[in-house]
Amino acid sequence: MASQLRSPQPWVFSIAALAVWLTVGMPVLQALMAGEEIRNSPVSVLWLVPFTLFVAAVLAAMVLKLRPGVRWSLLCVEVAAVVAMAIIVNWAMMSMFLIIVAWQVAMATGPGKALGWVVFQTLAVLATLALVPNPDTCWVHWMSFGLQLCVLVTAIALRREAETARALAQAQAVIASTVRDAERLRISRELHDAWGHELTALGLQLEIASHVSDPARANDHVMKAKGLASDLLAKVRDVVSTLREADRCDLRQALETLAQRVPTPAVHVDVSPGIRVGPDQAHALMRCAQEAVTNAVKHSQASNLWLQVTADGDGVRLVARNDGNARAAASSPGSGLLGMRERLEYLGGKLAVRTGGESGFTVEAWLPSGTPQPA
Repeated sequence: MASQLRSPQPWVFSIAALAVWLTVGMPVLQALMAGEEIRNSPVSVLWLVPFTLFVAAVLAAMVLKLRPGVRWSLLCVEVAAVVAMAIIVNWAMMSMFLIIVAWQVAMATGPGKALGWVVFQTLAVLATLALVPNPDTCWVHWMSFGLQLCVLVTAIALRREAETARALAQAQAVIASTVRDAERLRISRELHDAWGHELTALGLQLEIASHVSDPARANDHVMKAKGLASDLLAKVRDVVSTLREADRCDLRQALETLAQRVPTPAVHVDVSPGIRVGPDQAHALMRCAQEAVTNAVKHSQASNLWLQVTADGDGVRLVARNDGNARAAASSPGSGLLGMRERLEYLGGKLAVRTGGESGFTVEAWLPSGTPQPA
């Protein structure tokens, strides 16, 4: 219960409880100090004992961090103190102390149990007042019971609001963590897929230029390397801009540009007419093609690489096949194939890798035409 009260300012409720305690007890205190009677009976000084015990138990239950068993014991002490005050001073206003108890019970348990507790404590005080001579069982009891019900409903509503706020905060924290993880994964893929391809192509252009004896051909490769370096520098300066540019790319044009930038192996692009894919799908297929080029250069030592994009059912399929050493490519898949698989599965697609025969090393990527919606 104390944890329930800590989120909405516990001292506010403690001060409110003290105000009710003083308001209800003030007439008895005044009569005690003035030596007056209440309902034709003198006020005993013993009444101060349960009166003080009641407020001590209330403050302890509302403020201190206690185990549930100890807290419920304090609530029983509070009800017993009210019963004792009613025995010493046979006055119906003693039942007003139960409003404070009703609030605490409503903040500590469910509506059913709280209502049962309110009925029990009201009947307990009513029975106590009815057993003494000249009982005071007037309408004040009904007013007290009605106020307890009002407090009960208010406390339950406040408790549920606090629980909803906590649940919403936890959900937002989980969502924020998921978004951060997804963004980190996406950027890591971009670093490997986009920058890794650019660096591989750059290294190839420079390697060829260093072995070519013809100055014109060497200069041509150097200029291509310079262009690749400029593109890489732009990506380093602005990763976000690169991600957005990839979303806007045309798949056919992007694949043809990729083929032109790679001196070896020879990249052959075949995109079926009428292929329509969204930005996310085009971006994922483009990254898969770049990874296929990198594998063909670094592992397969292929002379040719065929990139074929066709419609396949309700999706689109990219087949990347080279004529190099399939065994070498399969033995060192690295993080590139893993990133391709994760990227495709995130969009509802799948990846297949085949080796052997005359086909060399083949990678097949399939994606649905539309972006899958989360369940």
